[in-house]
This record gives sequence, structure tokens and C-alpha cells, in this order.
Amino acid sequence: MIRSVILFAHIVGVLGLFVGLAVEWLSLDSVQRASTRGEAVRWVRVNAVLPRAGGLAVAVILASGIYLGARVGVLGEAWMRASYGAMLLMAIVGGPVARGRMRVLRQSAEDRTDRAVAGLHAAASDALLRLSLRVRIVFGLVVVYLMIRKPEAGEAVLVMTIGAIVALVVALSRRHPQSMLAPDAVS
Repeated sequence: MIRSVILFAHIVGVLGLFVGLAVEWLSLDSVQRASTRGEAVRWVRVNAVLPRAGGLAVAVILASGIYLGARVGVLGEAWMRASYGAMLLMAIVGGPVARGRMRVLRQSAEDRTDRAVAGLHAAASDALLRLSLRVRIVFGLVVVYLMIRKPEAGEAVLVMTIGAIVALVVALSRRHPQSMLAPDAVS
């Protein structure tokens, strides 16, 4: 029974991680589309809660995953090592890369001048912030694939490489953030 409870916690952690990523995407898009400061600030507040929730989800995923991996004896397998690498990459682009940009977004929300909405739009449109989100989504999906497929080393490296290429292509193929604003906002 304990294995079932821990597997359940592992799956709930993964679901929580992806729900958090979806809410982050929604909140950034909502800040970009906000027409008033108050509307944008509400979404910035939602976004401010996400790092704690995401951290909790990752902690549950890692603790339960390590327990399950140890119990089955797969902790040293290639797919597990690739999963650790993908999660480390997700942590780096979600922490050090995005943290400063999220701070700028929160500081923009404190601006009460007429330029506040424009500052919020610009902060939510930050290219590295968007890239960070996309990389975390792609590599989250890579980890899910690795958990399901459990490939040998060569295939695990191939999956990680394909994930990196997909993240890069998605990042480079996105429209310029200004084109996502209302047509009258683009000059």
C-alpha cells in the first residue's frame, strides 16, 4: 500500500508541476493583455505564488521518485540520470535565469504612474522569461517520456537532444511580443 501512496504522490507532484507551468503561462499572457494596472497586478500576484507551489511539487516529485527508484533498483539507470539532468536544467532556467526577470515584473507592479501598464507589458514580454517557461515545459515533458519509456543511454541522450532542439525552435519561432498586443498598440 505504501508504494501505491508514494506513486500517487509522485503523479500528483507531476500534475502540480504542469498546472503551475500552465498558470505561469496564463498569468504572463494575462499581464500582457491587461488594459489596466489593477488587472495586471492581480495576475502578477498569482504569478508570485507559483515558485513556492512549484518548489513543493518538485520536492514531492524528487522524494517520491527517489523512493520508487530505490525500491525498484533503477536509480543509476540511464533514463534516471537523463531525468536528473533535465530536472537540473529546469531548476536552472526556472531559478537563476527567471528569478531576476520575475523580480522586475513584481517591481513593475509597484509602479503607480501612468507608465505602469507599459512597464508591466514589457516585463511580462521578456524574451528570457518566456524562454525559461518554454524550456521548463519541454523538459518536463522529456522527463515524463523518459519515465514512461525507460530508454537505454543512447536513446535517453537522443531524447534530451530532441528536447533541446524543440525548446530552441519554439523559442526562435515565436512572434515578437509586440505583435501579441492589440493592433492599435503596435505603431
